[in-house]
Amino acid sequence: MTQAPLPVICPACGVQLPAGTTVCTSCHTPLPTKKWYSLKGLNPAEIFLLILGALMLLIGLVAV
Repeated sequence: MTQAPLPVICPACGVQLPAGTTVCTSCHTPLPTKKWYSLKGLNPAEIFLLILGALMLLIGLVAV
């Protein structure tokens, strides 16, 4: 069972747009397409830097 894609709401004017829309048809604002928590769009270097930053934060918390 698959879910239908959710409609997109423009952050600038609040108009509800069909799923997959990249630019608002009302105010022509570019809509965010990539989810901030998705790792699919990151290249291996960015993932390495994320892991390295998390390790540094962890070491810093343990050292204090």
